[in-house]
Amino acid sequence: MGYRMKRLGMAILLLALVLVAPTGAQAQGSGVLEGTVVNGTPGGSEIGAGLAVSLHVFEGAAEVQTLETETGTGGSFRFEGLDTDPALEYWLEAVYLDVTTNSPEPYQFDEGQEQIDATLTVYETTTDDAQIRAGSVHIIAESFGEVLRLSEIHFYGNAGDRAYVGTPGEDGRPRTVFIPLPKGAMGVALDEGIPTDRFVEVDDGLWDTEPVPPGGETTLVFFSYHLLVSGDTVPLDRTFAYPVDSLSILLAQPGLTLRSDQLQSRGLQSFQDRTYEFYALSGLGADAVLSIELVPTAADEVAGAMAGGETEVAGMSAGGNQDLLRTIGFALAFLAVGGVLAYSFGTRGRAPRRRRGPDQAPDAGTRRLLVELADLEEAREAGQVAEAEYQRRRTEIYESLQSL
Repeated sequence: MGYRMKRLGMAILLLALVLVAPTGAQAQGSGVLEGTVVNGTPGGSEIGAGLAVSLHVFEGAAEVQTLETETGTGGSFRFEGLDTDPALEYWLEAVYLDVTTNSPEPYQFDEGQEQIDATLTVYETTTDDAQIRAGSVHIIAESFGEVLRLSEIHFYGNAGDRAYVGTPGEDGRPRTVFIPLPKGAMGVALDEGIPTDRFVEVDDGLWDTEPVPPGGETTLVFFSYHLLVSGDTVPLDRTFAYPVDSLSILLAQPGLTLRSDQLQSRGLQSFQDRTYEFYALSGLGADAVLSIELVPTAADEVAGAMAGGETEVAGMSAGGNQDLLRTIGFALAFLAVGGVLAYSFGTRGRAPRRRRGPDQAPDAGTRRLLVELADLEEAREAGQVAEAEYQRRRTEIYESLQSL
């Protein structure tokens, strides 16, 4: 997923990659890309000879070649025989102290250019998370009758000069960024592009296993979960293990309203024929509580709004919605200005956290029912299911969810 994400936003570069099929440093062409691997940590070891360096060649969204070489004296490297087509993108990568580092942006040849000079910066490591913070957190909430789906996109950064690698857990795997989950979260699911073994789910949240390199927003986390609606409102107390510079919440319309003394309303925004009510907050301390109430709109009010043409809700599959949410998340990141989001459109030692009870643990059956309910609600909105059939199936699914 790493390069797909990079092409959508340079600010979330340096995601760890798993890449294969090296083809050697010699390609077919007249281009040369040479440079030096340097240590960005003051007082860190000098990069000498023998460090493996990879060059990933992309044409559009597809990787077409991977070249390999090693550093020489002083960390120097050189790739020869490169195609100088300006449409090609060249991404550098090196693994230093078990941390994968990529170039912050792709290198490309200009017309008539045959040589590119490059510098790739690597870092020493640390197990101290004092410099970790969330540059931005974006939450998109959707109502599906008795269930709310919340998708969260977090961009974590590292203000230090060492890559944060965390400490090993009981299973020997590293624990880096911790993401608390709210009480009652069910059916936690990661974005389809994230490797299934990257995160470790515990009773009260998710542990990332990837290191966090220095930089503003170098690590991306994208996941979703569901909350059951058991009354007129759904209380949501959201905490984060690290300081959050800016936070936004988008409510899919029609279907939801929000109450909170901490958030500022930014009005309505439209994305790809869907309307969202937008709220923002600048600055939230580590472990501080963001308290909100999500208020589902009555079904007859939703139907009236849709019939009145106040908004249009596209009948999309769950996969389609995830693509839309991903697009919104990257748009939010790009448009962050001065710590407060504004719009003009087109991944220890802390206070104890709440633990979810066994009846709230996600499982395959719960996830299947939640997806089935979401699909049913979308089919109704699109006019693809009769009202009587919709009511019958919704009741059956909801009863099954309650039993779980």
